[in-house]
Amino acid sequence: MYRPVFILTLALLLAAAGCSAVNTAEPSLPAPVSTQATRVPAPALTTALPIPTPSPTPAPTTLPTATPVPTPTPLSEEALNARIVDARNKLTNLIDSNVADTIITHPDGSQSCEVKMSRELGYLIDATTGESTFVKGDYWSIDADLFRNPMKKDHTYVIIHTHPRMWATCQGSGIVSQYTFSDGDLIATASLTEQGYHIRTLIAITDKEYRIWPKVADDWMTETEIRGAVGRIERRLETSFTYYDPVLQREYYDMDSLMPLLAKELNYSYTVNNHVIA
Repeated sequence: MYRPVFILTLALLLAAAGCSAVNTAEPSLPAPVSTQATRVPAPALTTALPIPTPSPTPAPTTLPTATPVPTPTPLSEEALNARIVDARNKLTNLIDSNVADTIITHPDGSQSCEVKMSRELGYLIDATTGESTFVKGDYWSIDADLFRNPMKKDHTYVIIHTHPRMWATCQGSGIVSQYTFSDGDLIATASLTEQGYHIRTLIAITDKEYRIWPKVADDWMTETEIRGAVGRIERRLETSFTYYDPVLQREYYDMDSLMPLLAKELNYSYTVNNHVIA
């Protein structure tokens, strides 16, 4: 009876061992799923540069608008000539008046020698505006500064002045008078031009009306050029135009004889009572 029981027990043990072997085997794992991770690169090391501060935008420079200076407009020929005629008539009336301070002297203390003198008078006529300025000079001349002081360098002028009827009679010395322009007139006008002023015409009033002007505007010759021109004329004609007056104790040029020749030499236009001489 014990044998069948033993066999049955053994069979049960074996069965139990088989089950245990199966259950203890390593279970199969599922195949691993490959996942690729996205690798974020580490930031590179950089040296931080300073951020430049923007320069302030300069405010626009506003230049002041220049006010245009109008160009002075010269008078018409008719208007200018009317002012010249008016000044000439006034000066003609004043030559022997009290305004000219005419005096007669006796240098030798007796009545046998007489010298008559008058102050030179003049007008400065602005050929741009027409304005006239009266000028009273000395007994032998008018200081050029008296004309210069009212002048403007952007205007053009006409100078008109008297050569008074000055004379000296001493022991038959005769009459000394300067009718046309003197060398001093021409030199003074040239000096004004060198200073930047514009003289259109120079006029002398005596018993006649004398006018002179350069054929090229503002081309008044200097004193050196005038003296040189006189020298050339004297050499060409082999004569001298100077003389000395012992009573007045002055040396003069005989400008009445010299002026027509000198005007041509200097390239000037020269008229006597509007009659063209050169």
